[in-house]
Amino acid sequence: MRVFVTGGTGAVGRFLLPQLIEQGHEVVALARAAQKAGAIEAMGAKVALADALDKGALTAAVRKAAPEVIIHQLTALAGTGNFKKFDEEFALTNRFRTEVTDVLLAAACEVGTRRFIAQSFCGWPFAREGGPVKTEEDPLDPNPPASFSKTLAAIRYLEDTVQRSADLQALRVVVRRDGARSRACAHRRDAHRAGRRRDQLVHPCHRLRRTGSRLRPDSGQGCAHDEESRT
Repeated sequence: MRVFVTGGTGAVGRFLLPQLIEQGHEVVALARAAQKAGAIEAMGAKVALADALDKGALTAAVRKAAPEVIIHQLTALAGTGNFKKFDEEFALTNRFRTEVTDVLLAAACEVGTRRFIAQSFCGWPFAREGGPVKTEEDPLDPNPPASFSKTLAAIRYLEDTVQRSADLQALRVVVRRDGARSRACAHRRDAHRAGRRRDQLVHPCHRLRRTGSRLRPDSGQGCAHDEESRT
């Protein structure tokens, strides 16, 4: 399959691209700057140079790639961590989850993409109800802390928009709720040391196995729920 990937040089993407290529897929990865192109090409993928926030450029990149599958996992998480300024720090990621999702879905419809896989998030966004073990079908928090409200709204928008597109278009969709990002499990180790509550901490290698499995013809549609999340 021809696969178009956003976020191909991120914590998950740099593991995902080589595995997709190893599985025989033709991969085109989005890069905003030429500096990222070398890393993408070194992994064996083709490069689509475009600013994700430039609607015309991103649409043109998807048209040129004409992918059968789009994997959207674009985020901007470097340097985040101040809970008092959470929405401020996630402003760019929120735009990726809203504006860029809209553009990608429209382009997918235009070029006849068959499957759309989007990265969401679980852990703190869950509603504070029920037991400690959550599945990806559990509801999101209707009343998040004020400093988290815009970020949760963007997560909700991504999930609802992608799922709605499956009803309106001949498009099979998967919304994959990832847990807290792990940088070679260092985040997990730090959480243990600090004695903090542990959300689902997933190593990138495990995430890419989940994403890659979604390209199989027999994989389903809807929210991915390969594993549960402890909150």
